[in-house]
Amino acid sequence: MTLPADWIAHLQQTPLPVRAEVHRQLTALLQRDEIDQGELVGWLRRDPGACGFVMGSAARVQRAKQRDAPHSLDHALSLLGDTWSRQQIPKLPILEETITDELQLAGYLVAVARSLHAARHAESWLVELRDTSYEIVVVATLLHNFIELALWRDAPELMRLALTQVRDNKISTLGHAIKSALQTEGITLNLLEKSLNDFYYLPTQLFEDEAATPILARQHQTIVLLARRISFFSEMGWYHPQIIATQKEISDLLKRDCAATDQLIHQVAVQTAREFEPMGFYSTAALLIDSASVPRHWPLPAQYGLQPNTQEQALLNFSRRATSQALTPNNLIKSLMSCLIEDLKLVEFIILSRTSSALNLQVNVNKRGSGSAIPKEVTLAENPLLARLMTGMKGLVISRENRYKLKPLLDVNGHMLIEKDCFLQSLSIKNEPFVLIVIDTRSEEDIAPIRALMTHLQTFWQF
Repeated sequence: MTLPADWIAHLQQTPLPVRAEVHRQLTALLQRDEIDQGELVGWLRRDPGACGFVMGSAARVQRAKQRDAPHSLDHALSLLGDTWSRQQIPKLPILEETITDELQLAGYLVAVARSLHAARHAESWLVELRDTSYEIVVVATLLHNFIELALWRDAPELMRLALTQVRDNKISTLGHAIKSALQTEGITLNLLEKSLNDFYYLPTQLFEDEAATPILARQHQTIVLLARRISFFSEMGWYHPQIIATQKEISDLLKRDCAATDQLIHQVAVQTAREFEPMGFYSTAALLIDSASVPRHWPLPAQYGLQPNTQEQALLNFSRRATSQALTPNNLIKSLMSCLIEDLKLVEFIILSRTSSALNLQVNVNKRGSGSAIPKEVTLAENPLLARLMTGMKGLVISRENRYKLKPLLDVNGHMLIEKDCFLQSLSIKNEPFVLIVIDTRSEEDIAPIRALMTHLQTFWQF
């Protein structure tokens, strides 16, 4: 799919679709003789498409009269009147009829779930701060990814491009990644923001994750920004480095200690998960598992339909190779070598095993280039660095930055092993050292996939 020629005009002419359940409830409610406005607001707050349509319609009415824009959904509905609501809201398109591709629909629904999740976090912080500007900030947070939802509807490949850029650490935030994806279509962000803010009254969009349309106060912009970040990065895992940094900022905002802030955030995540369960929405609360070590790999939800990157494909292929044969140490090492060569394209490595005397390491596999001098054996007593590594399942990066510090811990033969930038990994059997693997690296970018592969290997290495 490609974006319509004049996408901005298309967005103004075609409102975002509404989930079928929300549409059904809204229509039934509006058919009653007496409309319960509180119940109506409650259902509108469950869908960013319906919420944006009402807020934008009311803002345009007010602008035509040169009056202030609505400050809440209640205010917007009062400005528009019951007759307008009965006539216009039921005409909104239904999501499940608008998007029939299952994978595209799944991506859209994860983005909807994230907008709801972010709004719940913002709401809890506003309560903590006893902030009276409650409703408009919650609405702003609910609508913070309006453009993302429009992209899932009109050009899901652009959203997958943006998500892939963040997943692969090529762009730091989703806002910047969406901006980059739009630029590939020749869309100017400033014009898009202005046009949609004028039409839909989106209080803040934070495409670049820092700048915002100056409708909200600075603290409120910060709340929307932090809610946006916590809801997105929690999809990768609650121990993601960006989550840790964001939690610290939230702690400063609320003037609470980090432990109390974490408890509040996790409580909202669990409550939201319970709310999402009957809707069938993806919830990040499933990832709230205490972890003794920070993961090396941060996958996004499968519902986005992203193609696996090189690292993910290597892990998948290792699992396939490992489980297709008997789980023995030698078979797992063969599977590891296949992944290094075929998937990660790391073709130069050395595998050494302990000799029967347990005093030396002997080269069993040498895939390093023919021009490199490699010793046949290395004596552990004369190489305390290697002896230390062989005391368990340990990994070590060797680079220009630390090689000069480590060379005194090696003899001439040990120097030959680390003459190139490399990654050292030891494997043990029943807590007894078994093998040392030396993988030559081409750049720092090779380290993360090697670490992830070694961590993955150890889930099978039950010896």
